[in-house]
Amino acid sequence: MVQHFPCAKCQVPSTNCCSKCRRVYYCSREHQKADWTNHKTLCGPPFKIEESEVEGRYLVASRLIKAGEVILQELPLVIGPKLKTLPLCLGCYKPITDTYRCSRCNWPLCSSACEEYAFHKNGECRMIDPTLMINHLSQGSINSQVYQCITPLRYLSLPDSDKERLDKLVSHLEQRRGTDIYRLVEQNISSFLRYRLLLTQYDSESIQRVCGILETNCFEIRFQGRVSVRGLYPTASLMNHDCVANTRHVFDPDDFRIRILATQDILAGEKISATYTQSLWNTLDRRFHLKSTKHFWCQCKRCTDPRELGTNLSAIKCTNCRGTIISRDPLDQMADWECSDCGSVRKVEQIKRLHDSVRMELKQIAQLARNHPEKLEDFIRKYSGAIHPDSCHVIEAKYALVQLYGNTPQLLYDELSEELIEKKLNYCHQLLKLADVIEPGLSQLRGHLLFELQSVMEHKAKRAFKHDSAEFKELIKDAAGHLMASAEILRYETHWPEILEKRRLVFDRILKEM
Repeated sequence: MVQHFPCAKCQVPSTNCCSKCRRVYYCSREHQKADWTNHKTLCGPPFKIEESEVEGRYLVASRLIKAGEVILQELPLVIGPKLKTLPLCLGCYKPITDTYRCSRCNWPLCSSACEEYAFHKNGECRMIDPTLMINHLSQGSINSQVYQCITPLRYLSLPDSDKERLDKLVSHLEQRRGTDIYRLVEQNISSFLRYRLLLTQYDSESIQRVCGILETNCFEIRFQGRVSVRGLYPTASLMNHDCVANTRHVFDPDDFRIRILATQDILAGEKISATYTQSLWNTLDRRFHLKSTKHFWCQCKRCTDPRELGTNLSAIKCTNCRGTIISRDPLDQMADWECSDCGSVRKVEQIKRLHDSVRMELKQIAQLARNHPEKLEDFIRKYSGAIHPDSCHVIEAKYALVQLYGNTPQLLYDELSEELIEKKLNYCHQLLKLADVIEPGLSQLRGHLLFELQSVMEHKAKRAFKHDSAEFKELIKDAAGHLMASAEILRYETHWPEILEKRRLVFDRILKEM
């Protein structure tokens, strides 16, 4: 479905945007000209690139950026498979079986149409000797390890002008040297490119540096019906990380263009930030993930606060006094944890083992939850008391149930008890309060939660219709308001405009009949 956005002059839905900044839409050339006096001060990038010895290059707002504003749109210079991937078509990135071979390089693809995709045609297709691929294929189907070589090869095949832009990005080569990932690259990528595909013009050091740049700077790209891939965007990758970021990003499924959106107002001179980890993870896990993948220890406000900005996502209940155990120093991964009430101390190894054990249990339960949601409810009851009611694991279980209740077979609203309807409603409200802290403003998490909240409130309204018209009207108006708030956030997301438009038409009809 083609996405429409309101004309800046008259608010009529349009698909035509300013060709320079691509952030403002107009229904006609006349309205674009009429709005130029207002728009010219905003046209152009609302950011500048600054640099420091500690943080390297990063983006800073050059003026006030309003929540919801498109900060940046950019095409990837490199796109391709992740290090761990299922076999996929190198043209459209859909799952693949070995049924069709590229007529030029013999690589497995979906069809002849996928041969013409630019990243394939100008990358591995041009670089690989087809006879070598024939020999490799004769030994069996291409396994997932071979796909690890594609994205680095596409980087290496870029024009010099593009490589010069990307070569300025950090690779953390020295920090990677001697690590497991360095050895994996040497064994599975560098050796394969140099000795199996005979691309000896690239030395091992250059391949390691390219892989470091890709690992440190790429964005993960996911679309329904496609295998997850990664893309390298030279400007977007300069955003600093923050565990409470002031942007979110979406991708265009047609050309993989990234769109960076402000989730809250960003003042002139303020750093523009993205999050490189999962917001529902606790501090130990977030910081370890960032260190192992991006090679830095996060020191943002959330990571610095042992109570995680009051959310207690990392907290553990004390077995002695039922008080709250938190880290003495969350910026030290090896620091002891202490009860804020009785002062009893736990070694961080104990805390890690507990988190790992509970996480594994939740992962196993989540695989069964579609048919057995009661197992998630049991998990919540158990660990709200055993760990902490606001623990990240309890929160993840509640979020999973919010997505299940009302949306899956055997769990549709008409089949849910009043108790489960109320649970979903309460979970939505609790998670929205949490989102206001860790993903504030126009974040994707808030958009999804608001959509689920409107759906459960609409169903409550339908149940109230038979016996209380006043309650019905109040609930349906609240639900419509939540839908509007959700639509403001999710209108840029793939597939969501169509879903939101259908919901809007339903509410328009109901409200007109009231």
